[in-house]
Amino acid sequence: MSIMDMFSPKECNISGMKGSIKWSWEEYFKKKEEIEKSGGKIYLLDMINHPVEGSTPISNEIFENQPDGTYFVLYCHSGGSSGYLQKQLSPQFPQYNIINMAGGIGMYPR
Repeated sequence: MSIMDMFSPKECNISGMKGSIKWSWEEYFKKKEEIEKSGGKIYLLDMINHPVEGSTPISNEIFENQPDGTYFVLYCHSGGSSGYLQKQLSPQFPQYNIINMAGGIGMYPR
């Protein structure tokens, strides 16, 4: 199944806001530095074709051949669809850390 079939980049799925594992943008920038300093990998995944500095477009391929423990931080418009997708992907990829960006692009600080 394609990851792109699991959500719509044009619609917000507010059901994802509750119960997802989420970080704020402030937490993301702090944890990104810590993870990279310790030799870990972290990807900021753009789900809505609205790139921000350091982001990568989400794709099926991004989840292939990554080391265990890799972090994938998903963002959408509001944090709803990214939370929904985070809850779907986490059981499929238990070797990775999949995080929802709380507030989505609407809370991007820069």
